[in-house]
Amino acid sequence: MGRILIKGGTLVSASGRSYADLLLRGGKIVRVGENLDEDGAEVLDASGCYVLPGSVDPHVHLLLTSGNFTTADGYFTTTRSAACGGVTTVLDFAEQHAGESLLEAVQKRREECEGEACVDFSFHCNPTDISDGQVKELAALREAGVTSLKVYTTYKQAGFYLDAHSILRVMEEAAKQRISVSIHAEDDDLIQGFATEYLAHGKKGLRYHGEARPPVIEELAVAGLLYLASTTGAAVYFVHLSSPQSVQMVRKAASGGIRAIAETCPHFLVLDDSVYLREDPRPYIMTPPVRSLEKREGLWRHLFDGDVSTIGSDHVGYTLAQREGVNNFTEVAPGIPGVEATLPLMYTYGVVRRGMSLEQLIDLLSTTPARLFGLYPRKGSLMVGTDADLTVYDPNVRGIFQASEMHSEAGYSPYEGLERVGEVSTTICRGEIVYRDGEFIGERGFGTFLQRTAAAAYPARIEPNNEK
Repeated sequence: MGRILIKGGTLVSASGRSYADLLLRGGKIVRVGENLDEDGAEVLDASGCYVLPGSVDPHVHLLLTSGNFTTADGYFTTTRSAACGGVTTVLDFAEQHAGESLLEAVQKRREECEGEACVDFSFHCNPTDISDGQVKELAALREAGVTSLKVYTTYKQAGFYLDAHSILRVMEEAAKQRISVSIHAEDDDLIQGFATEYLAHGKKGLRYHGEARPPVIEELAVAGLLYLASTTGAAVYFVHLSSPQSVQMVRKAASGGIRAIAETCPHFLVLDDSVYLREDPRPYIMTPPVRSLEKREGLWRHLFDGDVSTIGSDHVGYTLAQREGVNNFTEVAPGIPGVEATLPLMYTYGVVRRGMSLEQLIDLLSTTPARLFGLYPRKGSLMVGTDADLTVYDPNVRGIFQASEMHSEAGYSPYEGLERVGEVSTTICRGEIVYRDGEFIGERGFGTFLQRTAAAAYPARIEPNNEK
């Protein structure tokens, strides 16, 4: 690995900002200071730009098969898109298939990803069947560096669903092993009930996707799962929360000592449910669906109050062609591309439009996900000795989001035409420039599997928040 000297930029971390240079050598940050010099180093001029820790996206589906549908994006193209958006670490999902042990599921996914990924990666293990005592594998899973799980309370037909009794047993063992449990929280009985009602009244088009999946579906599931967390002591991480009421329940639980964490996504913060009334609603089919303007504003309030800890893209790279001719919202494969858009979206609509501090944005996109999932300070910081994962962000350019400028094989963007302030000009992963000036220049297979610890998900003590 060569040497890179980044000069003239404003360094921004979750704890503050400074005007300093950075020297990268051997894949690490080796010096931080003013007026640095290094003979033979490649000089990267960051004048007028922010130098940020590389984003850590805790929620990316690199390659997803659901029923008869498989994403056009795979391990390489999704991580390429990530690199072009300033994301240097992604957390994917290793789904357990019939007859597999949890370790086998992780090993298989790792073997598929190695040689393809161009940024660093790790996995949440997705148990779908513990009938043969697979929960006893969690200790071995932890030793293998996979310290988080993902469970679904829906998607029975797709094979992701885990029943409540199994989730209870998973949480009990996860608490013993200090492994966190990420949860897709939607009540499956309510989903099926609403779908049956809508179809019976002839309301089956994609325009009904959001209406037939109201917030109560998420809120009921969150309430029940928080109770399970309280009885087991497990650390629970609720992915893609779309309802401010859900976040409020997580906040209240956390203030009472339950290890509960809330994640949301950019699409819940910049879109609203009017998109389903557009002539073509296909670009907006994700679960949970986007909500009303009122609920969107409620999420922003929780975000500014610190009740939401992380922002994940929930990137799923299906194409619109895979939804062509589908006129039944129960038959469509949900998911949208977005890993490349998260940083510029949140900078534009959080920092510029709403006055969020850049430090808080870095905490949401990089530092806190790195802490929660056992990667800090190796990832998510600008400290000497850590991985040289950096994003140079130029706030001085303006444009609009266009799928034609992005690098996902999905071929579209749900953010098409939205205003964009600033852009990623350079992404560096472990000391190697993987993206610069609109061009991906990384290498397939450069990304490495990250073994993680679990300590941050299980603090020794959680102090009640008496202010809320």
